[in-house]
Amino acid sequence: MQMGWQLNNFDHITSIRRRARILTLSNSSRQQDVAQLMRWDAGSGSTDDAYAALMADPRLAPAARALARNMLAAASMNDALDGIFKDAGRYLAAMWAIHLHLTGGLTLPRLKQLCVASGFLSPGRARDILRLLLHLAFVERQSSAGGRSPARYIPTVAFMDAWRSHLQAALGAARILEPAVDLILDRLEAPEVLETLARIHSQGLLAAAGGVDQGAAYIRIFLHRHGGNQIAWTLLTSGEDEAFPPEVAGPINISELARRFGVSRIHIKRLFDDAEREGLLRWQGKNQVALEPDARTYVQFIYAGQLALLLAAVAATIRERPELV
Repeated sequence: MQMGWQLNNFDHITSIRRRARILTLSNSSRQQDVAQLMRWDAGSGSTDDAYAALMADPRLAPAARALARNMLAAASMNDALDGIFKDAGRYLAAMWAIHLHLTGGLTLPRLKQLCVASGFLSPGRARDILRLLLHLAFVERQSSAGGRSPARYIPTVAFMDAWRSHLQAALGAARILEPAVDLILDRLEAPEVLETLARIHSQGLLAAAGGVDQGAAYIRIFLHRHGGNQIAWTLLTSGEDEAFPPEVAGPINISELARRFGVSRIHIKRLFDDAEREGLLRWQGKNQVALEPDARTYVQFIYAGQLALLLAAVAATIRERPELV
């Protein structure tokens, strides 16, 4: 009986020690993941090395594909967000509206300044975007304090909830590359975490926007045209091979794309005709397109940059809020 107790006690102690080892290994693994993620922090001095490693990382393709797929899914679940995603100009202006709110206040003059600084939008477009945000009930005009001060606009709860969903979708892709992204992803319901990440991410995109060639064919045809952003996401997630971008995308149904994204068939046909004329793709059969090698290289570069900005924003958020680790 005493021997049985000793054996049971031994098994119990062994089990405790095994669980302790697993916990230690888990904590050690988590610390390694966090250290890997923090390479993306601009203050670490190793972001160039991290980006070079990203371009060679076999996980880049599934992460980029997940980013495009998750953006489509987020838009399908929120009509207002779907409207924001129609083109890059709307998306960036909406992001900067939140950024301005968090850094001194959203006003039309300040939004115009950011639009001009980005190179993506004209100052006149800023007024249209602000009207769109009002129409979507994403912002509310604050009572004027009088005098000649410009009117201020405040993001609504609906806007912040939609932006949270968008960031959750984006980080769901980024975590494929850096599992420690979960530290932020799991805490986005906290307003202070959401606001910190949104502010830092928008700052990074604004800094990067100045280096984007607005004359590039992919930017002009897919990102600046109404619905083009979403059509690009559809193409990039429709290939049967595991490469990103896929060598062949489809099947493509122009009528279905028009219905899904609220544009005309003629609009989509012109988009594909222009993309073919500019050497981005060519039709292969009746309902597939082959993406040209230079276009595939450019798209990979664009998506690697988007994921790098997300990872840098997450790392900087952790640096500002070390209690999250």
